[in-house]
Amino acid sequence: MSPQKILEKKKVQLSPELQRAADFICQYPSEAMTLSMRTFATQVGVKPATLLRLAQRLEYTGWEAFKQDFVQGLGLNPESHQSRAKKLLSHNSAASLYQAMFNAHNQNLTDTRQQNHQQMSAAIEALYQADHVYVCGFRASYPVAYTLFYSYRLFEKEVSLIDGQASNYEVFTRELTTNDVIVMIGFSPYSRESLDVLEASRQAGSKIVALTDSPLSPLARYASHTLYFSSQSPSFFPSVVAACGMAESLLALLVTRYGETAVKQIASAEQFFLSCGAWMKGTD
Repeated sequence: MSPQKILEKKKVQLSPELQRAADFICQYPSEAMTLSMRTFATQVGVKPATLLRLAQRLEYTGWEAFKQDFVQGLGLNPESHQSRAKKLLSHNSAASLYQAMFNAHNQNLTDTRQQNHQQMSAAIEALYQADHVYVCGFRASYPVAYTLFYSYRLFEKEVSLIDGQASNYEVFTRELTTNDVIVMIGFSPYSRESLDVLEASRQAGSKIVALTDSPLSPLARYASHTLYFSSQSPSFFPSVVAACGMAESLLALLVTRYGETAVKQIASAEQFFLSCGAWMKGTD
């Protein structure tokens, strides 16, 4: 059972002081996991010993043990890429690793589907109502961002991709307004550029729709709407399969929100790309 589930299950058995600490952890998981025990206790309004007692009531040896388990339960892997790469060498055969990879993909897609029902509709509406949508993803998140941007642009003119080519993201962030929406895509380890764009978006008052891997993600901290994807993988680097699945789901649902307008725009784009030779149909 995850530490979150244990916390929910045992909450009614806790004293009012411990319940207050438990509520604060659930409400502000990022602060709970990144701040020192003393600093977080000050924010909660309890003594550090209270957090220690809470961890022990949850059957952990101490606060640090609880934090480590909590981080892993939220989908973040504290292992280095080097140590994870070394673990790959323990697989006895290519067949077993191949199966493990696809098992992880299937589980990631299932987990991602289950945890985003409530936020999806609100995120779609925010995108639909925006004056302009900026899609942003750097490094390993870039393929997800480009997938979303490329298909989105087929039926919506007011969409831009912040790709950081030649460090150009300020060209876009200087134009941000309160009526714009920024789709921020990223997972641990988070890129410095995405945090720069996030801060610019926050200062401009733009709405942020985050596609990210955990409530502890800095992208989720200031987001108006957050959609979570699972990035677990037996490989040395996090998986983006579920993130791509989330992007494709957003696109499909956006088309249903736009209705016939989207259908006409897609038809026009399709005809143009085929006629100019950018798209080639397969031969019979």
